[in-house]
Amino acid sequence: LRVGRIDHAVIIHGVGLDEISPLGPATIFEIKNVAAQGEEEKVYETKTFELDPLTDLGIPRCQIEDLKGGGPTENAQSFKEVLLGGDHTDAKRDSIVLNAGVGCYVYGLVDTIQEGCELARTTLNSGKATTVLETWIAKSQEIKQNSNNKKE
Repeated sequence: LRVGRIDHAVIIHGVGLDEISPLGPATIFEIKNVAAQGEEEKVYETKTFELDPLTDLGIPRCQIEDLKGGGPTENAQSFKEVLLGGDHTDAKRDSIVLNAGVGCYVYGLVDTIQEGCELARTTLNSGKATTVLETWIAKSQEIKQNSNNKKE
């Protein structure tokens, strides 16, 4: 099995989705380079496992309607609400926690998906995500303004 420069990746099949969600269990195919640090040749280990957000992480089930968005304005508002600090939660925020948790695990920030989900939830609860979003918004507006000024 050759995967180029990849050291760790997962392929997820959720309940009708290509991501993990509170809808139900997900099957995860994982490939990981287990060669010793500094080794030039990669040695891959693969495994397939099931992760159930309810039983493995205590994240309640939801319905597909709970995850659906709307128009651009509604989606932007929903996204801002998901990122707000505090310990509030809903299906969209839980979905962000799950996917960010998997990302933290694959990237190597944590040793397990469960730890990744804890890190993601702690980060959301802290309000840091809102701060980053506000910075991105300000920067994108600055870029847009500079672009408009150059056109004039």
